[in-house]
Amino acid sequence: MRVKSIKLTNFKKFKNDHLEFNDDVNIFVGDNNAGKSTILEALEIVLNYSYRGRPFNTEFTPDIFNKDAVQQFLASDKSAKHLPSLVIEAFIDGVPDYRGANNFSKVDAQGVTVQACFDAALEDVYTEYLKTNPSITSIPIEFYKLEWLDFGWNPIKTVAKKFRALYIDPTRIHPTLGKNQYISTILNTALDKEELVKLTLNYRENQQVFNDSGEVKAVNAGLDADHLITDKKLSIAASTLPAGSIQTGLQLEVDDVPFQFIGKGEQSNVQIKLAIQNKSKDIDLVMMEEPENHLSHTNLNKLVHYIEKQRGSKQLFLTTHSSYVLNKLSIDKICLVQSGYQRLHKLDPDVVKTLKRLPGYDSLRVALSPKVILVEGPSDELVLKKIYYRKHDRLPEQDGIDIIVVRGVGFDTFIAVGMEIGTQINVLRDNDGAYQDNVVKAREAYVTYPNIKLISSDKDEEFSLEPAMIYANASDLKTLNAFAKEVLSKQTHNLYTEVAGLDKRREFLIEWFRSVKGNGKGARKVDSAIRLFDGNLEFKYPAFLDEVFDFG
Repeated sequence: MRVKSIKLTNFKKFKNDHLEFNDDVNIFVGDNNAGKSTILEALEIVLNYSYRGRPFNTEFTPDIFNKDAVQQFLASDKSAKHLPSLVIEAFIDGVPDYRGANNFSKVDAQGVTVQACFDAALEDVYTEYLKTNPSITSIPIEFYKLEWLDFGWNPIKTVAKKFRALYIDPTRIHPTLGKNQYISTILNTALDKEELVKLTLNYRENQQVFNDSGEVKAVNAGLDADHLITDKKLSIAASTLPAGSIQTGLQLEVDDVPFQFIGKGEQSNVQIKLAIQNKSKDIDLVMMEEPENHLSHTNLNKLVHYIEKQRGSKQLFLTTHSSYVLNKLSIDKICLVQSGYQRLHKLDPDVVKTLKRLPGYDSLRVALSPKVILVEGPSDELVLKKIYYRKHDRLPEQDGIDIIVVRGVGFDTFIAVGMEIGTQINVLRDNDGAYQDNVVKAREAYVTYPNIKLISSDKDEEFSLEPAMIYANASDLKTLNAFAKEVLSKQTHNLYTEVAGLDKRREFLIEWFRSVKGNGKGARKVDSAIRLFDGNLEFKYPAFLDEVFDFG
């Protein structure tokens, strides 16, 4: 069973949206309040007829209607014809019993629908209600009917459903109210049917042993010995009813601690692993909220590895704010939820492979930031932030500009993500002493991508940011001396002052910062950039750095 897509009509943020999915893993990413969890909620409703862990018909409220649909209704004459319908349609492969053409596209397909619409049988009642001139401020759901149907328009019953979908969210576990529901889920998903039958039978037999014990019989003998309460026999007994007794009587323990009292991180671990494990053969689909929550990096690493290894054929839907989870489970499984909806299933396989092997790189920032500046090192980041702060009295991230240090993974990996999504990316790169070969020719690869811009000094002698900054502040000796005093340590500045003349002092600085593989001068660059960032010098900078912040 595979959910191929879902059509949302008037559900929360989604007015009229058709979202397609991957057959294996779907990772929803986006800003807070973008609608990631809403998609999971819609899947839970249409697949399990459940909303936030409770039956949908008991949780159905006016609040889940799309706000635009609500406003359109409230601006109308509020007659029945203007009442909006809320519809969630899941197109599914692998459930031939649910085939039909009752879907938004009117095509023969397999799938399931949940719809909340005005009940025509109540039209006369609603008309009379309107005659009272009521103050209607929301959708009057009291006049609605809820239906859970297949595409053949046949009602679906939970006990006879043709697939199994599990929703995992540790925040739903309540010490008392959520415990029984969770135990029921564990028993039904983590155990084979034979194991569950044996466990239920053994549990009932042990309850009967309790009822037949001498201590219990002695208590019951004196409970109403004088028959003042009833003429019949009154006794206390453990319930041996087969339905529900095992769920209410058992509890899950971890190291002898009841599940509901262990840490949230361990709760998440246990839930996810029990749902994903190979023994859960009947589970077709798993939905989970932010598996990284409450987990250390080490434990998250273990969990993601477990998901990769044990998922098997289960279709997986999850939300995350973790680049590690995203990279490790495969960045091409992104379902980006921003101003629209977009999958990255066509991403370059080499990029996917790189990030799987090196999952620590913050690829999610490229996916979520509308404006990105890529730089080679932390010293470049600090200099750019200082320049921006001087001009605007605030840091670039406060204006939605994210400066990302690419480190060893290279620009191409991050650019590939931006090319696929359309993120505006300005790349500040070194020309390494050959502007034509290293920058001009490199730009040719992005001619058809106006959102990608490579920026560098066009002077070969300004081979990286440091010499470019030095040249910008070498118009005269006084300016260069002030710059040197700001960026150099006291000891290095003493060496600098031993050199005579503008040209030689400029060359001293350039050589001091020149990086040669293995010489460890990266720390010098960072230390100097920190001094520049923290200082008050009105230093000069090359004009091409202004272009770095120009996103058109």
